[in-house]
Amino acid sequence: MMNVYQVVSDTNVGGAGRYLLNYVKHFNREHFKVTVLIPENSMLKPLLNDVADITVIEVPFMADKSYDKRCVKAMQEIFSGEKIDIVHTHASLSARIAARRAKAGAVVSTRHCIEPPGRFPTSVVKGILNNLLCDVYVAVSDAVAQNLADCGIKREKIHTVCNGVEPVTKLSETERYAERNKRGILEDETVFGVFARLEEVKGHQYFIEAAKQFLKKGGRGKFLIVGDGSLMEELKKQAAGVPEIIFTGYVPDTATLLNITDVNVLSSRSEAMSLAILEAMSLGIPTIATNVGGNPQLVKPKENGLLTEFSDSGGMAEAFLKMAENKAFYKQCAEHAGDLYRRQYTAEIMVKNLEKLYEEVANESK
Repeated sequence: MMNVYQVVSDTNVGGAGRYLLNYVKHFNREHFKVTVLIPENSMLKPLLNDVADITVIEVPFMADKSYDKRCVKAMQEIFSGEKIDIVHTHASLSARIAARRAKAGAVVSTRHCIEPPGRFPTSVVKGILNNLLCDVYVAVSDAVAQNLADCGIKREKIHTVCNGVEPVTKLSETERYAERNKRGILEDETVFGVFARLEEVKGHQYFIEAAKQFLKKGGRGKFLIVGDGSLMEELKKQAAGVPEIIFTGYVPDTATLLNITDVNVLSSRSEAMSLAILEAMSLGIPTIATNVGGNPQLVKPKENGLLTEFSDSGGMAEAFLKMAENKAFYKQCAEHAGDLYRRQYTAEIMVKNLEKLYEEVANESK
């Protein structure tokens, strides 16, 4: 049985946390033993406590920090004396250093975002250090794989294992109609939704401007902005006087809102591999996304959605109109979105691909 230690330093449940939760739900319990290291007071703890057949260890000095020498010492003590095959870290430099010092099997690290390569000579030093501390880097998309190479990681160390997600529970048509009706959504209105924190990188201002242009051209629709963040008040001012733009604020479970959405929208400046796109695909919902990062890998124009350039509100408004007015095109995109999810992006597929990589890496390190 292969002994795997997963390390996540985030205290919130972000992309790395959701990735981990999908992994621990679906890993092969006959072939793998899994221990999870998390910070003290992590929001992941109660969620992990509900998962059978794993061990959870809280580590001090780890919370929301990639490196802390006290954390290195604490993890080195945990790793020492254990027969570990894989230490899989998610942005934790402390864990990689501790694993190397403890000689704790092969070290794997997943990059969940796209990072700027940095300036010379710092970028070169970081590249050398990262290559020494890690046997394999996992990229969650082809764009992230390229980003790792740009940051100095050796090509032979980079492996792409695309994100996968659990399917969102689908409402019946009766339930969906009732939820839309409750929110004043008319039958002839197309619902466009952005599910993202309200921060500059997500480009909500361009979504709002596109919504205004869509409505000005006679489009019928509602625009959901789901989430919270530092730009809430600024964005509300921009949307003032347009009742079709609806701010929901923070919603702990967005499944119902996603179910009543017709078109998922990403207006971001940067994306690694969007979980929001994958969750929409699981319901057969097409996406309009910016042509950045991992988005083009998921959204195939004229197949399961449309791509626009970042900050091009006019182009996004035209995409809104096409989705709203061309019913045959919309139906085709919806069918292809669901098909692509089931073929490539389920949580089970992601975990199987990851475990195959674990076995290859462990064999090479013996």
